[in-house]
Amino acid sequence: MLALRNSRQDGIYSQEYITEALGLLLQEKKLEDITVTDLCKKAGVARVTFYKYYRTIYDVLNASMQKSINKFLEEITYLDSHDSLQLFIEGLISFMANERILMKNIIDSNMSGLLLDYVNSAIKSIFETDNPISNNMSKAQALFFIGGFFNVFIDWIKRSSRESPQSLAEKIYEMFPIKKEI
Repeated sequence: MLALRNSRQDGIYSQEYITEALGLLLQEKKLEDITVTDLCKKAGVARVTFYKYYRTIYDVLNASMQKSINKFLEEITYLDSHDSLQLFIEGLISFMANERILMKNIIDSNMSGLLLDYVNSAIKSIFETDNPISNNMSKAQALFFIGGFFNVFIDWIKRSSRESPQSLAEKIYEMFPIKKEI
């Protein structure tokens, strides 16, 4: 049983090494310029290990983004309902800004649609829970907001994020049409 447990643990570590390596490589190269060989060398794993868990580099990106979304959703679970909208905006910007270089490389690789899909997925997950944010706006309002937010965020990243995440969040919050008194 110990060997099986170690094997499972090795598999988890291998997947973590691969996703971390992709993040590092995306700081250096565009996604389409990264090969499985590059990724395996950076992760310190064999190609057979890569193919045991993933079919393509896009599968690794998908797993990495899904893990990030899950982490973000855990963080916003504890928002106070009075301040939830502004804190959600600040949290979303800060969360994405922590990965500025990665975000810029994904955008520069013409993969911003993929980022929007993940943001929309996070919003969908919020609306499937009893989160204070989902109680204060309709799904259509949230999707409309996310579309605008996403374009402002993309512009902010392309301009090398000259203003702070907090300043950007404040501006977006002030533009939001929902009444602030929740």
